Amino acid sequence: MRFWAKSRLIFNAFRDNAKASIRQVAVQTGLSKSSVHRLGQAIARRDRHPASWLWETEAGRRWRIRWVVAVLDVFGLKRGVGAETIRAFCVRLPLERPVGCSPSALRGMLEERARVILATAAAWEGEGSAGGETRPIIGVGDATFWSGGWWCSWTW
Repeated sequence: MRFWAKSRLIFNAFRDNAKASIRQVAVQTGLSKSSVHRLGQAIARRDRHPASWLWETEAGRRWRIRWVVAVLDVFGLKRGVGAETIRAFCVRLPLERPVGCSPSALRGMLEERARVILATAAAWEGEGSAGGETRPIIGVGDATFWSGGWWCSWTW
């Protein structure tokens, strides 16, 4: 069982019975007492602001993953914002604990995200030309106000 799954089991056990002992939660989850104690302490350390409980839920985990990917995509890949600036953004939103946003971790995530995007583009390009047929390239540009105030569109 992976870390997050164990952590979620323990969180749910304590949520369902806040007065349960470590021994009772260990029996209920099938984990060792030391694992329950260690992961319980980790949950307590992550519980620093009013929305902290959200990080321990499945919906919160999905939202957090989506949030990290969106931030890295918009700020890091499209805008070229550095990892230190993205980290400062995360710290101001008290998300450094649940997200793990050290500059080196963010750089690694950015590099992995870029690699996946390039691999996907290459696969789609291969699928698009697999039949051997070529299609004409069509370029379109439009603007509401060109020099004469005209709306324009062109193709090659």
